[in-house]
Amino acid sequence: MGLFDIFTRSRQAKEEKRSVYVGTEETILALRQPGVDFGVAVNNDSALKITAYYAGVRLIAENIAALPKRIYRDITDGRRESVSPDESAARAIGWSPNEYTNTFDFWFTMIAWLLNRGNAYALIARNEEGQIELHQIHPGCVEVRIVNGHKWYRVKLRDNDSRTFLNGDWPDRQMLHFMQFTLNGIEGVNPVIYNAIALNKGAAIERFIADYFKKGGDKRAVLEMDSSLGDDAFEQFMKRYNATGNGGTPLLEYGIKFKQISVDPVSAALIESEMFSVNDVCRILNVPPHMLAELSHATFSNIENQVTQFVQYTLRPICKRLEVELERKLYKPGYNVKFVLDGLLRGDTAARTAMYHGAILDGWMSRNEVRKMEGLQPAEGLDEYLYPVNEMVVGEEPTNTQDNG
Repeated sequence: MGLFDIFTRSRQAKEEKRSVYVGTEETILALRQPGVDFGVAVNNDSALKITAYYAGVRLIAENIAALPKRIYRDITDGRRESVSPDESAARAIGWSPNEYTNTFDFWFTMIAWLLNRGNAYALIARNEEGQIELHQIHPGCVEVRIVNGHKWYRVKLRDNDSRTFLNGDWPDRQMLHFMQFTLNGIEGVNPVIYNAIALNKGAAIERFIADYFKKGGDKRAVLEMDSSLGDDAFEQFMKRYNATGNGGTPLLEYGIKFKQISVDPVSAALIESEMFSVNDVCRILNVPPHMLAELSHATFSNIENQVTQFVQYTLRPICKRLEVELERKLYKPGYNVKFVLDGLLRGDTAARTAMYHGAILDGWMSRNEVRKMEGLQPAEGLDEYLYPVNEMVVGEEPTNTQDNG
C-alpha cells in the first residue's frame, strides 16, 4: 500500500478538504476536447506529424540539449568558483544522467516532453556507487497529488518499460518536475490540448493538400456537347482522347467542345493558408517564423535580430525553468546551475571581434578569457587585465611613475 492509499483510506474525510487531486494528462485530455471539429483529431503524438510543429519542438530541444552545463558555488566577496564536473550532481547534469542515456539525449527528451506535453519528469536516484542518477519518466505515466500541503508523484510505467524500479510513490524532493505554462503551480497544462483548434486546423489543411495533389489537383478542363453519347461511342472517344496524353492535341468529334477552367479559388486559398498554420505553430512554441522555413517576411537585416530574440525570449525562459528546479532539488543554497547561452549570442565574426576588442582594452576580460570563449587553449602571459593608460578613476590624482631627475 502506497502513501496515497494510506492517506486516502485512513483520513478520507479530511483528505476531501486538505488534499488536491491533479491527475494525469489522459484525464485532462478527456475533459478538454476542442469545440470545433475540422475532421482531424490531434493528440500529442499526431501533433508531431505536423511538419512545422515537429520542426519547432526539435529546434528548441536540440539547441538546449547542446548547451554547455556549468555549476558554480558562491564564495566570499560576491565571487564564485566552478564546481568540478566530476561532482556527483554535476556529472548527472552535464555528462551522464544514468547508465543508459547520454546527456544530449536525456535533455532532448526532457525538453521535447516539456514542449509537447507541458510537463517533464525525472526521478533522482543513487546508484550502487553513491552517484546521483536521473531517470526520465514519460509524463503519461506520472500522477501528481498534493497531500497535506506536500507534493507527491505516483509512477506507473507502461507494460513495455522494464524499469520497474521507478514504479511507486515518490516525494517532491526525489522528482525533478519541469513544467511549462501552468494555471495552478502544481502541474503544467498540455499545450496540444489548449491549442487543439489551431493544430487541428493545421492537420486538416495538410491532409487536404495531400489529397488534392494525390487526385491530380482540380480538373483543368471540361468537354461539352449538345447531345449525349451512347456507351460504345463514349468508350471509343475516351480511348482516343486519352491516348493523346497530357501534351498531345486531341481530335474532338461528335461536336464536342474543349473548355478550359481555372483553379478552384477555394482550393487555392486553402493551399495558401498552410502558411498561416505555420504561424500558429510559431505562436504556440514562441519560435521566429524564418526558423521554420517561413521566409515571406524575412530579410537579411532582421533575421539576426530574430535569432537574438529566439535566445532571449524562447530558450532563456526554458533554461531558467530547468536551472531553478535543478538548484532546488540537487543542491543547497549558494549553488548555481547554468545552461550557458553565451555561444548562441556571440553574433558574427565582426561583432565578436568588436566586443572582445573593447572588453580587453577596457580591462574587464583577459586575453585568455577571450581565447577560452573561442574554444582556444590559454597562452602564457595572457592572464593579465589591460587598461588604457590615458584613463583614471574620477577624483584621483595621476601618479607619475617616471624618473624626471
